[in-house]
Amino acid sequence: MKSKENKINIEVNLNGTRFTVVVPFSGQDAVRATETEMRAYLKDLREKHSTKSLAECMAMMAYNYASGYFALKARHEADIAEAEDLLRDAAHMCGEVDRVDIDSEFGEFSEY
Repeated sequence: MKSKENKINIEVNLNGTRFTVVVPFSGQDAVRATETEMRAYLKDLREKHSTKSLAECMAMMAYNYASGYFALKARHEADIAEAEDLLRDAAHMCGEVDRVDIDSEFGEFSEY
C-alpha cells in the first residue's frame, strides 16, 4: 500500500495579495515557479497597461489564465474522445467489439 505524501502549506504573494495553498511536499517547486511566472506576467501587464488599476490587471491576468485553461481542457477532451475512438477501432479489429467498454471519465477500457 502506498503511503500518502506529506502536505505542506505555502504562502503565495502576488503584489501584496497573500493566500495559502496546501500541496504535496513534492509540489512545492511547481507552486514557487507558478508564483514567479504570475508575478512576472502581472508586472508585464502593469507596464503595458499603466492606466489600469492593480485590480484590473489582476482581472486581466485571471481571465487570460482561465481562457488558456479552458482551451487546454477542450483540447484534452477532444484527445480523450479520439483515443476512445481508436480503442474501439482496435477492439473491433481484434474481434472484441462486443466485449469492450470505454470508461470516458478515466480514459480507460475494460472487458465486461
